[in-house]
Amino acid sequence: MALIYCDGDCELAQAYAKESAEILVAAYPNHSWWVECRGGCLVIKHFEMSGARGTVGMVRHTASLDNDAAARKKEVVRAAGEMLERAGLARGANNGDPVQGFEFDSAEMAKHWSKPLTQAKVIH
Repeated sequence: MALIYCDGDCELAQAYAKESAEILVAAYPNHSWWVECRGGCLVIKHFEMSGARGTVGMVRHTASLDNDAAARKKEVVRAAGEMLERAGLARGANNGDPVQGFEFDSAEMAKHWSKPLTQAKVIH
């Protein structure tokens, strides 16, 4: 079962995020997606590939996607597919393969990102 989350900072942004989430569900079934539209940016995240890396996602400016629904659909599918490939997953339906690594897990790419800060667990 896949989890889908979509949200926006206004009604139009919420509709934009929902439309994008529906596109992703159709193109890449059984993958879990987080789609958010805030401040003129469409953010697409994939739950399984984030893990210890923090949140992994793609950002697209809505101004570049506003005028053409077909182009918007194509860009959302392309961006999400690229993200899947960078995580070593096949484009298409989720077949249960785990994310083994991510493009920036290599030493060459590690210099371009920072690991998320860990928080100490507080036990009461």
